[in-house]
Amino acid sequence: MIGDCGLTLQNIDGNMLPEIGYHIRKDCQHKGYAKEAAAAVRDWVFEHTDYQSLYSYCKYTSVASYKTAESIGMHFDHEYPEEANGITHVSVIHRKN
Repeated sequence: MIGDCGLTLQNIDGNMLPEIGYHIRKDCQHKGYAKEAAAAVRDWVFEHTDYQSLYSYCKYTSVASYKTAESIGMHFDHEYPEEANGITHVSVIHRKN
């Protein structure tokens, strides 16, 4: 197994929001696996759920994580202070009508 990717409900800045999360084993990173998996989850969510928006969040210094979010069409939403991450970076994509 090289990692995981999926949809969960997460507490993001005090709101329970649908979040796409991905973790790829270090020796398998930078090969497009996270992008491919995240895009598949994004497509599944917008096809099979009523969620109007999908979020991704990470520590603000995790450039690779938020660049992966951007690679599937997400964009910067906001940052907020959090004990676990110091500052948390939030990306979002909205359903196209």
